[in-house]
Amino acid sequence: PLSQYLSKGRILTKLPSVFTRLENIYLNICFWDRRQVFAAYSLFQNAPNLKKLAVWSYPSSTWDQCQARILEHTLQMQMDHLVTASVGCFRGLDNEVDFVGKLLSWAPALEEVKIEWKGETDCSMVFAKLLAMPRVSARAKVIVTF
Repeated sequence: PLSQYLSKGRILTKLPSVFTRLENIYLNICFWDRRQVFAAYSLFQNAPNLKKLAVWSYPSSTWDQCQARILEHTLQMQMDHLVTASVGCFRGLDNEVDFVGKLLSWAPALEEVKIEWKGETDCSMVFAKLLAMPRVSARAKVIVTF
């Protein structure tokens, strides 16, 4: 089971099975750690019935030399059942914005993405990027709280 891998602190970029019963999940992700981001993408690919996703973003104490690869990562995937997503401790970093953009482009049933803003910079440019992102769901709203 998934808990067997996660409880031992293992980060797999390709999960060994499909989790058809997984509908809700809460993840802590350092968006600067490409292994964590790719592991999350793998989980999404292997959870075809995921409806609710909550992510808590936390900063990295070290610089990941491969951060550009995360931004350029063009994985195409479909999250057919995802209805709501939330990102806590969002600071408006490029990798966080890119992640939200991928959710908006992957989830045709998405109704809302809630973002808890914790950034220290001016948020207007980040908001403009978020609102301009293409979405596959006409109902998808981006809600930002402070």
